[in-house]
Amino acid sequence: MSLQIFVVISLAALFCFSEALLGIGRTQTIDVQGSLTCDGQPSSGVLVKLYDSNTFQWDNLLGKANTNSAGQFSITGKINDITKMDPKVNIYTNCHVGAVRCPRKIVLKVPHSAINSGNTYSIGHIELANKYPGESHDCIH
Repeated sequence: MSLQIFVVISLAALFCFSEALLGIGRTQTIDVQGSLTCDGQPSSGVLVKLYDSNTFQWDNLLGKANTNSAGQFSITGKINDITKMDPKVNIYTNCHVGAVRCPRKIVLKVPHSAINSGNTYSIGHIELANKYPGESHDCIH
């Protein structure tokens, strides 16, 4: 059984390497924006990262930004990939961290319809004081 798992992982790694090396695939782009507040006040300096989620390898970082003094951010990402991009936004905030001290990590999925649309997808206004499903803490991001 372990040999089968090794073969599958090896083939997946080889496929991913050859895709990157040979430039196989199509270019996919996405633009995402939003605004963040903590207790109703603009949350400036919050790190926001845009990723392409992957199953068998590390997620691809497409872009990152820090919110401005009004709590707003905008990120553009591009990748050359065989499979359809699976975009997500990670928000790393110290709003209501509590005793843990590491930033809260909030993950928001971005719909596939936003890929190559030519329009900027808005995640809208996010109140960071709220709790979000699946949120965690991330000291190393």
